[in-house]
Amino acid sequence: MTEEKADHRKSVLISCFSDPSADPRPSRMLRLFSELNFAIDVMGYRCQENPAIRQWIPLEVPKFSLFPRVFRYLRGLMASLTIRAFPFNNFRNWMNDYRFKLTGFRRKLLASNYDYLVVQDLQMLPLLLGCKNKAKVIFDAREFYPKQNEESLKFRLLEQPERYRLCRQYLPACDYVLTVSDGLAKLYEYELGLDTKVFKSVPSSQSVLFVDPLPNEVRMVHHGAANRNRGLENMIEIVRSLDERFTLDFYLVGSTSYIRKLKEKALGCPRIRFRKPVEITEIIQMLSAYDIGFFYVEPTTLNLKYCLPNKLFEFIQARLAVVIGPSPDMAQVVDQYECGFVGSGFSIEEMVSVMKTITQSNLRKAKLNSEQAAKFLCFEQEKKSLMDALGLNV
Repeated sequence: MTEEKADHRKSVLISCFSDPSADPRPSRMLRLFSELNFAIDVMGYRCQENPAIRQWIPLEVPKFSLFPRVFRYLRGLMASLTIRAFPFNNFRNWMNDYRFKLTGFRRKLLASNYDYLVVQDLQMLPLLLGCKNKAKVIFDAREFYPKQNEESLKFRLLEQPERYRLCRQYLPACDYVLTVSDGLAKLYEYELGLDTKVFKSVPSSQSVLFVDPLPNEVRMVHHGAANRNRGLENMIEIVRSLDERFTLDFYLVGSTSYIRKLKEKALGCPRIRFRKPVEITEIIQMLSAYDIGFFYVEPTTLNLKYCLPNKLFEFIQARLAVVIGPSPDMAQVVDQYECGFVGSGFSIEEMVSVMKTITQSNLRKAKLNSEQAAKFLCFEQEKKSLMDALGLNV
């Protein structure tokens, strides 16, 4: 990635804490603006080499040489307490920028002349809205941020009031607010009075070989982050309760301690295996060797209740049948396209009950329906409505 070159293209800054080339949702924004021939700059902690990116504006990654978790926790705790203690917005915003290593960029951003600013993380909004000049600001609300970690008492006491402040003060100032599901869109409208547009987290269309299910085997797969609040151990219990036809392969990233715990729980059940994760570009092809994409998560928070995750659409793009609990937004997709099996409830017994109805015949039918659904649930289709919503059609 080279320094900014003088050209006459429209320009966009994509700002996110994660790597936009490796994080599925920011990467779609990157692709959208690349296909529209925008000059693209990226601001964040990290960024892979990408020919579509003109310039990377690196943020300093917090580093601690001794007891990193303790120092990170104490630093965050002190910042949260300080923000709570002072009612002045300018001071709160400075503390927010200090906490997330955003200080020192205002002058550079004020000197820029972007046409669009795409903001992927809530804590970046005060800085970028204050430096937007003539740019239109797009905020991509991947969660309902005031209740992102509502199961945590620490979050509710220290973080939640500040999340509400940021949302109430800065989201209305954005030109466009996107979110991932109808449920979250309604939540933003009900709690904050915001009109948001739904941009589904769909992958690019891919050509994969359709794999017929076998008569005496149901090959299931689950991939993604090993987050404790998703209760992946329940999926292990479900498989243990099913007959010998069912196998489940995990491809997990994230908490090594939680993955170790899951492996311990799966001991003695050879039908449950833990595989090495693959690169984001290889996920669809990897999934296509299976029969069912399995994603079961209890609605212990509002964000989990209304989730519509990348993996659901990756399952469909890989031509898999889908097994889920009755999460409303996911169930609506599965029911509309008749591409899977939805539990009547979230208990282990209710999930086992619906999975016992799976046969080679109805599994094949669901997979064929996913093959048809994949034509519509892809980035190439979703970007048309996104461009309309953002006024990008030319």
